[in-house]
Amino acid sequence: MSQMLPEPTMPSAAERVLVVVLNFNGMDDTLGCLASLRGQDWVGLDVLVIDNGSATDETARIVAAFPEVEVIVEPENLGWAGGNNVGLRRALAGGYGYVCLLNNDTVLGHAAIGEMVAAAGVIAAPCLVHPVIHYFDDPGTAQLFPGLPVGADAAAQARAEIAGIVEMDHAYGACLLMPVGLPRAIGLLDERFFLQLEEEDFFQRARRAGFGAFCAWRARMLHKESASFGGRVTAAKTYYQVRNTFLLAEKHARGMGDFAGRLKRLLWALFQRFHGLDPTMTSWGGFARRMLSGDAHARAARQGVADYLLRRFGRRG
Repeated sequence: MSQMLPEPTMPSAAERVLVVVLNFNGMDDTLGCLASLRGQDWVGLDVLVIDNGSATDETARIVAAFPEVEVIVEPENLGWAGGNNVGLRRALAGGYGYVCLLNNDTVLGHAAIGEMVAAAGVIAAPCLVHPVIHYFDDPGTAQLFPGLPVGADAAAQARAEIAGIVEMDHAYGACLLMPVGLPRAIGLLDERFFLQLEEEDFFQRARRAGFGAFCAWRARMLHKESASFGGRVTAAKTYYQVRNTFLLAEKHARGMGDFAGRLKRLLWALFQRFHGLDPTMTSWGGFARRMLSGDAHARAARQGVADYLLRRFGRRG
């Protein structure tokens, strides 16, 4: 006679997780992401898909393939910040213990959610938790796999060796799990950013309030990266990175020296981007000429500066 296996123990309300997935003209990616969520070994998991103003409403495909998933259709694109805020509000009102903001162009390892929840439990304080992330099209290359910080104390070393958890000095928005107590304490995402750097603003606000960011080495994920932008290097991405770097510096720079340092790093990043697009550009004079040209990235960068100065935030006009 075969022995009956016990039913999985349902987690308490404090362990329930709401995963928020934004879809913007990327239904095939979203369906792949949902398939990986269905395969998670964490029992107390609900999934909310927010269609963020897609050109065509294809959410019937989600309903047909994943009837257990809740879908909200927004009539316009609210951006990464605004769309995820819809999910954060639902998590705060729904009695969840955790909320996970997850890009739709990702595929999670089957234990990823459970490992991140376990890591949050070890840390035992409101925090941001990330998985290890590898590129979807190059799984051997890590996009996010932080090592133990130089000079880490004995407690941090023990936590890394025993629990596989390391502290980070930034946040990465492709996958962010947090106890709902964190957004309740510091507020929602700043929708002025719309896209790009809003997770870094959220992290800096959290750190200022005494909360940290960590990576759970045992949680794994693949990321296609910037699928909603149409690629890793686009003019739209250049625009939001330029405008929002100014906004981020305005909010968090510690004095004029820090503000200037952030802008210097932005200039260097733009130089490298333009050099990648045109390897013959090797001097700052060439960079200046490129910035004044009709190139799409140069126009986007100039518009980003102008819109910051004119206080035009949110979606790019």
